[in-house]
Amino acid sequence: MGEKILEVHNLTTRFATERGEVTAVQGISFHVDRGEILGLVGESGCGKSVTSQSILRLYDERRDVRYEGEIRFEGRNLLALPEKKMRSVRGGEIAMVFQDSLSSLDPLFTCADQIMESILIHRKISRAKARAEAVEMLRLVGIPDPEKRADQYPHELSGGMRQRVMIACALSCRPKLLIADEPTTALDVTIQAQIMELIRDLNEKLNMGVILITHDLAVVSEMCTRVAVMYLGQIVEEADVVTLFEHPLHPYTQGLLRSIPTVKGGKREELSVIEGTVPPLDRIPEGCRFRPRCPNASPLCSGQMPGLKPVGEGHRVRCFLCGGEEKEARS
Repeated sequence: MGEKILEVHNLTTRFATERGEVTAVQGISFHVDRGEILGLVGESGCGKSVTSQSILRLYDERRDVRYEGEIRFEGRNLLALPEKKMRSVRGGEIAMVFQDSLSSLDPLFTCADQIMESILIHRKISRAKARAEAVEMLRLVGIPDPEKRADQYPHELSGGMRQRVMIACALSCRPKLLIADEPTTALDVTIQAQIMELIRDLNEKLNMGVILITHDLAVVSEMCTRVAVMYLGQIVEEADVVTLFEHPLHPYTQGLLRSIPTVKGGKREELSVIEGTVPPLDRIPEGCRFRPRCPNASPLCSGQMPGLKPVGEGHRVRCFLCGGEEKEARS
């Protein structure tokens, strides 16, 4: 066990909508150790991005959202911090890389200006020194000729370059935790590999905790030490990466792994699919949330929601068929 830098306890995120309040994330708990990479996986609509943005409290708490539970970062409960102190955490201690670099970077400012902004907000240094550090950050993330690129605008760069600039912005204050939300969306395979390798290198050099949100299970198998699988706002399975890939227990995890393309004997095997789709948040099924799509569902699954139970060292699963909970529920 490493030093826990982030501990999330029973986090619930509720949004106010025109049709009433909906719960996007319900009762999730996990932790991130210093220097490790935690993978957060699941289909679109499972609550991965909401979870990551809830950690930084990015939603409008006056009108749109209500949080419950605890988010402890180095012992401090972030949900209890006043907004002024929370602003010092965002970017300074916890940074985030968003999915779309073109929409996340401001087209009116140069790359250097956008990296310098974070440095000047969180540290008391001169603009000249901040610019020198911005250029150095561009060099750190592998951008060639960083002095020239620093004065260019986002639209003058390729998608891979922009993604590296966004990572440079996120790392400019040497955060202790990096949240990477689909950091290689819309990039070609070669650039994806370079960005992932960059994140892993920086994770090792800076001893920085990383939460990697992705749909790509192949990337998870190569990058992550532990994995949490989410479905419809809940964690349904969590384990170290080897255990999860070799002994998946939850039917949803098994379905995700079966959907990975494989080639045997020079021929690509037919892809397996998980029947159905993730339901909307205002029509969450009773009992087990995966029940309508589960090939192993039983009457018990419709009567009550299974808990997230330990089934081995560091391995938890939310399923009546695993961990002996079915017997407990019937007794």
